[in-house]
Amino acid sequence: MKRLSAAIMAMLVVAAASSAGAVGFQYLSVPEPPAQPINIGIWYPSDAPVAPTFLGLLAQTVAVNAAVAGHDLPLIVISHGTGGWFGSHYDTAQALAAAGFVVVAPTHPGDNYKDESANGLRSMIDRPRQIRQVLDYMTEFWPARVHLAPSEIGFYGFSAGGFTGLVAIGGIPDWKQFAPHCADDPPEAVCHQGVAAVLSRPKAATMPAAIWEHDPRIKAAVLAAPGFAFAFDPPTLARITIPVQLWGGADDEVVPVASNLTVLQRFLPHVTDAHVVLGADHYSFLAPCTDAMRAQLPAICVDPPGFDRIAFHDMFDKSVAAFFHAELKPR
Repeated sequence: MKRLSAAIMAMLVVAAASSAGAVGFQYLSVPEPPAQPINIGIWYPSDAPVAPTFLGLLAQTVAVNAAVAGHDLPLIVISHGTGGWFGSHYDTAQALAAAGFVVVAPTHPGDNYKDESANGLRSMIDRPRQIRQVLDYMTEFWPARVHLAPSEIGFYGFSAGGFTGLVAIGGIPDWKQFAPHCADDPPEAVCHQGVAAVLSRPKAATMPAAIWEHDPRIKAAVLAAPGFAFAFDPPTLARITIPVQLWGGADDEVVPVASNLTVLQRFLPHVTDAHVVLGADHYSFLAPCTDAMRAQLPAICVDPPGFDRIAFHDMFDKSVAAFFHAELKPR
């Protein structure tokens, strides 16, 4: 959940290898009046020829604006971490599209590498609403929506995106728990960032539960290094009925497993499987970097000694796809 500067993220251009199945790609914008539009990337199965293509910050091998192949395709929405963008998890999106899913990933307004104008609390409130708006667009207005199985929707979230997912599937934060937690566990990264001052105020603790928007259309969720899990109200987590797959890095010092993943394992009633990845840190869940980027961006590209991010993502992407195949059934 640590913020990355625009200059750093602008350098984060990753080259994707061809997928096992052909993948189409679109870059669109969802209106969000009166606020700014939500930029989205969409990956999907396609029979069209693919080619290496440079699209803004993202270089990948896809069929740009090609026709969608298939019908009754489940839809997965991806929510990036703080300071990220729609391409932060492009490799997972491509793998899911090659496996038969349509994947949409928004760049969250006010909480991305170009625009960090939303303070921590404002962004937390806005993010689940933005997910709902993106799903509304995909199921009601996307020109290729006839290919979707609109009742089969999944969610993937990383870091702040994991928090977003917990709210979207029914969780309610209880910020009265924030200050006591940070007093007991000072190494927690969020306890030392600017958001800590906001979340420790009485205003945060007295926010009405109705301000947190849930989306009952989501039928399954994968949460990777989910942030602020320790601050969720246990009874609301216990009422979540959908299956959830959990991932965390054993060496994650930004979102420690003990105070986040472990909490969710305790209170979520339908955790299908939980993975604590040995040798992985927080940024190991981001798309693999090239050698050049690894040299220039050690904070997000250089993994702990002995950890192979490329090999891990090959396994990770397959596991995520298998989970969604098991839980989302086309009509």
